Amino acid sequence: MLGALLAAPAVLAGCGADEQPAVPVGGPGVEASIGDVELRNIRLDNPPAGIYEVGSAALLGVAMVNGGTEDDQLVGVSGPDFTGVVVDEGDITTNPSVTIPAGETVFTDGPEGPVVVLAQIDETLRSAESLPVTFTFERAGEVTVDAPVSAPLRLSLDRWLREQAAEPD
Repeated sequence: MLGALLAAPAVLAGCGADEQPAVPVGGPGVEASIGDVELRNIRLDNPPAGIYEVGSAALLGVAMVNGGTEDDQLVGVSGPDFTGVVVDEGDITTNPSVTIPAGETVFTDGPEGPVVVLAQIDETLRSAESLPVTFTFERAGEVTVDAPVSAPLRLSLDRWLREQAAEPD
């Protein structure tokens, strides 16, 4: 048990500046495919103080992979439990305009991609709960997923350490 606790810093230290961690910050999300577009690691960012209150906003993280030979366009993000989305600090809309170039990946929560935020959530949400989100693409079509609310990294690390300690030697 003590060995697992001592090994945790070494595992975390192994993530260099140029390497991507095996598990995204906040924990893994869900995946979906529609046409030539794959959506990976769909999730809502971990909420401040562990809860999204009614009327709050949440960062929507997703990697949109266009495996096709033509550009596609994210033309809709909607759901029954939020008003719309804000893209790159624009106005609230249900019809964003985000291009996914052919053969490329667009991240909505990275330093170079668009920032997509769900606006005016109309229910209280905690980590591990989910919210239905419908993505509509100009070419690929429409898909609905239950986007989970991520847990803070500390909670994810604590859970990992408990699981490691519980494993028999």
